[in-house]
Amino acid sequence: MNLDSSGFAISFIIPVLNGEKYIKGCLDHICREMAPEDEIIVVDNGSTDTTTEIVKGFVEVKLLQYPGVTISALRNRGAAQAKENLLAFIDCDCLVCPGWRAAAIEILGNEQVTATGSHYDFPENPTWVEKAWLSARTLTAKPAEYIVGGNFIITWEAFEAVKGFDETMVTDEDTEIGTRLRQRGYRIINAPQVRVIHLGNAKTIGQFIKKEKWHSTSMLRKMNCRHIDKPMLMTFAYLFCVLTALATTPAAIMAKVNPAIPVALVLLVPVVTVIYRLYQFGSYRYFFPQVVLYLLFYSVRVSTMVNHLLIGRNTTQRLRDPLEG
Repeated sequence: MNLDSSGFAISFIIPVLNGEKYIKGCLDHICREMAPEDEIIVVDNGSTDTTTEIVKGFVEVKLLQYPGVTISALRNRGAAQAKENLLAFIDCDCLVCPGWRAAAIEILGNEQVTATGSHYDFPENPTWVEKAWLSARTLTAKPAEYIVGGNFIITWEAFEAVKGFDETMVTDEDTEIGTRLRQRGYRIINAPQVRVIHLGNAKTIGQFIKKEKWHSTSMLRKMNCRHIDKPMLMTFAYLFCVLTALATTPAAIMAKVNPAIPVALVLLVPVVTVIYRLYQFGSYRYFFPQVVLYLLFYSVRVSTMVNHLLIGRNTTQRLRDPLEG
């Protein structure tokens, strides 16, 4: 493996499907930030737009094509071709910011740290949905349970030790690999200075619901594997609260119980979630918008769960974020 003066060189791995809207900006920002020893690998999922033509315009970029596989498989295929000792998984709708590389190298220079990255930052002129959903960001580097897959840097040794991403995961593969890394004793650091701007955010309520429907499909696999994480636990709590609210509604209508009780039950889990996030990250000005978004978040997850468990309805198996491409 090639090494720069700090002992590290980076393989940037970018999965993409119909990403003509974003891919040039993504590559331009990486090219400005990378060192001569680094490399860029774009792994295409079978784009039918001009994505591959745009990529071929960057002579320094290696283009791989694997149509029809999951995003986890795309990332693993890119890693298999990587030559460097750090793997940086960057989504095509993300822009790495100045200082990104130096910050990542500084964090990973600590032998106890295996992976780093940060929560997405929002672009200029964000909508209220973007502001509320992405406002929960740590201001200092601290241990994390996982790093979002679109800005995830990991040592090759650790990635190989956990056998990469789970290729059966349609989404939420980043939380899953984070769990396995921590189970093996690896340390993950969320570092805000390793900053990227995310362009493919949900900008409206409709887009938010659509995006969360897609994300909620990963919950079904976790249920089948009997893996209970905090979001799933809170989803079950929300379902219990909703069922209790429905059971008390007739009594509330007949004025036998306080009419506010069913409403409070429905809002309980979203409010508790937002309070917990505010305790972690601050951003108190977005309390009420976050409550609205988490109410939708849990409602979508419960709907997916009920469809799967009771109705037997097939859930989507789309292999990409519906807002990308």
